[in-house]
Amino acid sequence: MPYVRIAQMISRPGREAEVEEILKKLSQYYVQQHGYISGYHLTPHTDGGVTRHGRVGVWESESAAQTAAQTEHSMALRAQLLRLIDEDTHQELTFQAIPDPAS
Repeated sequence: MPYVRIAQMISRPGREAEVEEILKKLSQYYVQQHGYISGYHLTPHTDGGVTRHGRVGVWESESAAQTAAQTEHSMALRAQLLRLIDEDTHQELTFQAIPDPAS
């Protein structure tokens, strides 16, 4: 059963472009990792003056996602990201994915 990780965050004012760049780099890296099925870089949506960023990753297993997230490269990018966002808005949600019956 696929494992889905969704991350969403709000960038600090003026740091939007940097957040977007790091999220793109994470997406490019994860595509190359074992167990990665697919993913989405979620483009910013401004809601009431707040810029939300995000990404979705679909993995073969939680183990594959955890292994990729714990590599030195991934951790370095994520550390950069944490300096550019409002820490209180960073959410990481995880799910076991069950395909829709129509799929």
